[in-house]
Amino acid sequence: MTVSRQEIYDLMLELVAIPSVSPSPAETELAELIYSKLAELPYFKANKDDLVYIPVPDDPYGRKAVFAIVRAQPETNRTLILTGHFDVVDTSSAGALADVAFRPEEYTRRIRELKMPEEARQDLESGKFLFGRGVMDMKLGIAIQMALLGKYSQAPENLPVNIAFLAVGDEENNSAGMRAAITYLANMQAEGYDFLACINSEGVIPKFPGDTNCYVDIGTIGKIMPMFYCVGRESHVGQYYAGLNANLLAAAVVMELEGNPEWAEEWRGEVYPPPASLKLKDLRDIYSVTLPARAVVYFNHLTVTGTPDEILEKMKSVAHKAFERAVEHMSRSAASFWERAKAPAPVPWEPKVITVQELVSEVAQTFHGDLDGHIKAYIGKLPEGTDEREKSLFVMEELLKFYPDKNPMIVVGFLPPYYPHRTNKRESAREKGLLDAVNRLIAQAKAEFNETLVISEHFASISDLSYVGFQGKREELVPLAHNTPGWGVIYDIDLDNLLKLDIPVVNLGPWGKDAHKFMERVELDYSLEVVPVLLESLIEKLAQLD
Repeated sequence: MTVSRQEIYDLMLELVAIPSVSPSPAETELAELIYSKLAELPYFKANKDDLVYIPVPDDPYGRKAVFAIVRAQPETNRTLILTGHFDVVDTSSAGALADVAFRPEEYTRRIRELKMPEEARQDLESGKFLFGRGVMDMKLGIAIQMALLGKYSQAPENLPVNIAFLAVGDEENNSAGMRAAITYLANMQAEGYDFLACINSEGVIPKFPGDTNCYVDIGTIGKIMPMFYCVGRESHVGQYYAGLNANLLAAAVVMELEGNPEWAEEWRGEVYPPPASLKLKDLRDIYSVTLPARAVVYFNHLTVTGTPDEILEKMKSVAHKAFERAVEHMSRSAASFWERAKAPAPVPWEPKVITVQELVSEVAQTFHGDLDGHIKAYIGKLPEGTDEREKSLFVMEELLKFYPDKNPMIVVGFLPPYYPHRTNKRESAREKGLLDAVNRLIAQAKAEFNETLVISEHFASISDLSYVGFQGKREELVPLAHNTPGWGVIYDIDLDNLLKLDIPVVNLGPWGKDAHKFMERVELDYSLEVVPVLLESLIEKLAQLD
């Protein structure tokens, strides 16, 4: 039995029709559709316990992941995982066609109503592409995996390994679905399951404009969010040198870290982008002629080697340099002002940098009562729907109320989310075996389909493959928890179980363009005819891993 192109195509349209923008209740609706589709298969009718939901804890929308496993006969603990996400980003960029974007065939007919770049228009005219939200990122990948799972379920006696399927939501937001699955997978491992590899089917992400390579990714990039909370000294603007503008401190941090090439991480000759600031603002809500006393800047930093403990140390250095830069700027300004105004303008500030962990520790020493309980209650009173990053900043504000030292300083820490990198280091037998399997697959693709596949060391965008294990030591990871405000209440990762997992990863998916844009599209022939065959072949090859 082969998996038909039409079966996959029709299932993709059905998945896309549910507007599972994250975060939203529609993610729950789509999880239930996926579950019901699998529940119709005779295998799962006979083995109901092999199809389950994995709830996202304390989720306001009741979201859940779907986990299914087809067990090989005779029984074995050796297991391959197929995974992917079923949520999407919103369609606001499609303007008047925002709702139509969830009906790909109609959207493809009507998208010419929107002004498109020339490349997208040429792809439309070719007739080879289907446009719509989620067709590439990544509901076609989910449909291919579901179709293969259905095929395997018809003859489990032919399987050399168990085939698990894990469909998750919230990947486009905070990866709540996959973070919830960490515990489930670790528990399975503790029961004796041996996870050989985890295969994702995200759409191929171009690495540069005009890139048409069909990549097979053997790792996934990491992401961490360094935060610099800047505490200045308030003063009326008419007495400028009596204070220290927190915005100046934050701006100095940006000048030190934004695009800093020394932070750009490298693996096997490929250099990844440097940090970029995602938010820079002062932390007051009303207009005032007082110098801002609080400001924050936080960054996106992509990792392929760096760990939280290493990055925190580098952040301290950046903060010290930024503070010195701000003081030097003020000192030069004051000297010039003194010369012109004939008035003294001393700049007394000394650089001070502490971590979130140090801040919490010092506050706890003087706080009357249960500080942890107080912060948890405080978080519970924040407005519903407040962004997780904003919640963490509110926690910082609350902690600083009780901090006795009111002198200017920069507090360094992290904000959610965190994605560990997964890198094929060619160290373990399974890493080497996975690489060999991919090389053989590339040869097969050329011989059978005349398709040229290219190995990519890391999936070029962020993926949930990050959560199938941390490649490092516990002491390299736990500073993340200690230095993320509100950890365990606002945001959490099961670090203990994450450290227990170490599953090699690979991404093989459809080919398309412009994920997250209104021109999102997938090329149909390669994606519907070649990818399913190659994915099935990759599964067969990985099933042979030692």
